[in-house]
Amino acid sequence: MGRPVAVKILSLDAATGDTAVARPRREAETAGTLQHPAITVVFDVGEEPLPEVPGGRLVYLVMELLEGRDLRTVLGVAPGGLPVPQVVSLAAQVAEGLAAAHKRGVVHRDVKPANLFVLPDGRVKICDFGIAWLADTTRLTSDGSAVGTPRYMAPEQFGGQVGPYSDLYSLGCVLYELLTGTPPFNAQGGMGQLMYLHLNTTPASLPDAFPVGLRALVAELLAKDVAARPADAATVARRLSTVGNPAAAWPSAPLARVTQLPAPGEQRPTPASGTTPCGSPTPPRWSAAGPARPSSVHRWPAGPTTGTAARTRGGSGGCGCI
Repeated sequence: MGRPVAVKILSLDAATGDTAVARPRREAETAGTLQHPAITVVFDVGEEPLPEVPGGRLVYLVMELLEGRDLRTVLGVAPGGLPVPQVVSLAAQVAEGLAAAHKRGVVHRDVKPANLFVLPDGRVKICDFGIAWLADTTRLTSDGSAVGTPRYMAPEQFGGQVGPYSDLYSLGCVLYELLTGTPPFNAQGGMGQLMYLHLNTTPASLPDAFPVGLRALVAELLAKDVAARPADAATVARRLSTVGNPAAAWPSAPLARVTQLPAPGEQRPTPASGTTPCGSPTPPRWSAAGPARPSSVHRWPAGPTTGTAARTRGGSGGCGCI
């Protein structure tokens, strides 16, 4: 192709019938036709026999090579969450990408921080559109497991129902974690306990320091009843734009200022009381005790960047970013 690419390889055993693979593979091929700045470009989808496994097959996707970090890695060096303006920007980009895919009839099914890749300039790419279901096809047909990552799965997914509304719930889980540093449900009891929490428990409310419109949106995204969630991803993006005006919420913290999150282990001097490290008044989001964060973040912590590679993550539908 004359360009660097990443190759994702999924192995399917003989128990995975042609019918079970056909629909998700068609969806992966449809995803390859999606053209949106927030969606990783898929150049090709193909299938080859798996010689060492009788009846086995390899399904591969050739996609653009990305440089940067997934949001799981980013959250690992920002355990208390990210600045609100940055979270709003990231979530709005994801919502716009989801809207474009849903309009074409493609549902992601596994929206989570590990599948959201952030480029060095702050743009987001959604990985694995259309292949989360394909990645889990063998597990789905062998033991009836639901497709997705339990920590971010919509209640209806545990029963096998899925649609654009499921992606919205998962986006709500991601948004909650980006703001607070922890997902809405983080049980240690495994799949069963997480399923119970998603089905029956309301997550802790976001602190009042967050913008009221943002708190309301997250609560609606995490509604158990699909009818109580926002109408569609485009609506989510529009609503984020109304709460994401940093000039209105924090007039002294312009986004034009480019700063960085601290690298792992880096200690920053404590700023004067009531100010950020930049010298501007501390936004209410970060008034709690703890290391002060810069008022805006456009670039990521120092360290080696990574790209997507030929890799299968145990059939989880991960984006293959390493």
